[in-house]
Amino acid sequence: MEKEAPYVPDPVLLGELSWVDAVERTAQMPLVVLPVGAVEQHGPHLPLLVDSVVVEALAVEASRRTGVVVAPTVLYSSSQGHSSLFPGTLALTPRTAQAVLEDICRWLASAGFTKLFLLNGHLGNTGVLWNAVDELVAALSPEVSVAGRSWWDLSPQLWEDVTADAPTARSEFHANWAETALMLHLRPDLVRMDRAVDHEEQDWAFAYDMSRKSLSGSIGRGVTRATPADGRRLFDRAAEVLTDVVTRMLSEQPPPPAPADVAGWRLAEAGRIAGDDGSRA
Repeated sequence: MEKEAPYVPDPVLLGELSWVDAVERTAQMPLVVLPVGAVEQHGPHLPLLVDSVVVEALAVEASRRTGVVVAPTVLYSSSQGHSSLFPGTLALTPRTAQAVLEDICRWLASAGFTKLFLLNGHLGNTGVLWNAVDELVAALSPEVSVAGRSWWDLSPQLWEDVTADAPTARSEFHANWAETALMLHLRPDLVRMDRAVDHEEQDWAFAYDMSRKSLSGSIGRGVTRATPADGRRLFDRAAEVLTDVVTRMLSEQPPPPAPADVAGWRLAEAGRIAGDDGSRA
């Protein structure tokens, strides 16, 4: 028999707290999850908010299971690759999107959170996410730990599941079987399966925007076969993996900070190494 996750009564949503409540929460919970979504076309059958809906639902579910705090979802991000052919996409440049994430995380750190987890829900944000984490690690206090992951990359099996209907070019998936199934589970009222179309992926050597890769805006061979039951199973698997990751983050003790006396450490360490070299000569 599988062990059930330890649910807390309600998810902890930072946007619904007063500043007084936020003080209490940061004293009790060091980790905050920042869901990062997008507003962009997802084929003729799905709404513009797919990435935001899915990543927020997963973060909220992880909060129910662990008590982790969830910050308000970042809606606007790096979606230029969907072009202006499909109306409704609202994109930031990668540089702007990265700056937004860095600014939000600085404020989360100033609120008292010492573990920041940027949970991404849009493939086009991957580079932005890694660059933002790199800048934050360099800029924030060593007492603040930062991580950035896309939810489908939390385990190899999850990646295989999400991209199953684009097997020859998995990173091309979009509005595919997985995203359609998840929306049928989470927000069936926003899905138009009568408009869904399949579109086989292609393994391109160069980068092209969506207007040149798929005129439907979907890429995936199994879009029309998606069901709510598929979405429920995929969501449950993703939520379980995410809960495991959050639990590990909560228990992780960061390594010690770098030596404060950098010049002194360099001289001492260089002398030690040079001495060791000399003793072996």
